[in-house]
Amino acid sequence: MSNPASDPHMAYFPIRVVSSETGVNAITLRAWERRYGLITPKRTAKGHRLYTEQDIRLIRQVVTLLNRGIPISQAQAMISNGEELPDAPVNTPAKPSQWQHYRERLHKAVQDFDEQQVAELFHEVGQFFPVDVAMRFLFIPLYHHLRDNVSQTLGMARLRFYAAILQSRLATRLTEQYSDEQNSEEQPQVLIANCTWEDDIQQLQLAILLKQLGLRPLWFSGMLTPNQLAELLQAKRWQAALFHIGTDQNDMQLGQLQRLAREGGLPVFVTGYNSNSQSNLLAHGLITLGDDTHQAALTIRDLLMSLPE
Repeated sequence: MSNPASDPHMAYFPIRVVSSETGVNAITLRAWERRYGLITPKRTAKGHRLYTEQDIRLIRQVVTLLNRGIPISQAQAMISNGEELPDAPVNTPAKPSQWQHYRERLHKAVQDFDEQQVAELFHEVGQFFPVDVAMRFLFIPLYHHLRDNVSQTLGMARLRFYAAILQSRLATRLTEQYSDEQNSEEQPQVLIANCTWEDDIQQLQLAILLKQLGLRPLWFSGMLTPNQLAELLQAKRWQAALFHIGTDQNDMQLGQLQRLAREGGLPVFVTGYNSNSQSNLLAHGLITLGDDTHQAALTIRDLLMSLPE
């Protein structure tokens, strides 16, 4: 094992700093090291990972390749073969990118209500890309597209068809085992619940991202009333709560949420609201999160903890 002290002139960075600098969460960084040997960080005497500036540059290059639709296995081969890697995002090539290929296949499968093809695509993409990358570039954009086009013929049916599959897949991903380097008992626990009859796609996406950031989200499917949430907050020790509240909250409902935040003594984050009501929500002691799900997850993480080493 290398001793960082033997290289006194070299700068080393812990995994939380590298994650912040590159946008790649700690779990993904560990997976790239274990499964693909992309990065070999040094270790402290206690076994904590330390990365160099060269490691950070390499990670950014890999992210650029992933964003271009190049699978992680191919990125590994390019690195192993000593190929020149891009230092910054490049222009989209004239031919369709790998992501565009996936998007077309997924869109057609949903148009045809072909559940088998959708499932196969989930499996195929999951083999090549981290779940947060696949959600950002493929699965969530199609969900938003379908949601914005429900007025078309069979639009609502296609949205419900796809949302059911997507919710099932995300829920399965969320309940997978934590990394063996994580002690789930010591992780901040975040209650995630829906106060509307809308689907749980956004909550599940946030829960997965929070899990990758080192928190311990617990998602509750379906709508829960303020009274049910109050009972739930009393039944378990939580460090924060995240509620999807919808766009039609009235003063009575906001007052109920305010009491939950005050009586629970914990930060309460809200999503799904009308942007015009943000100041009113803040006045009720609620912490508003924008439409950017990745930024929302980082906001929650930053208020509760720093990434574990």
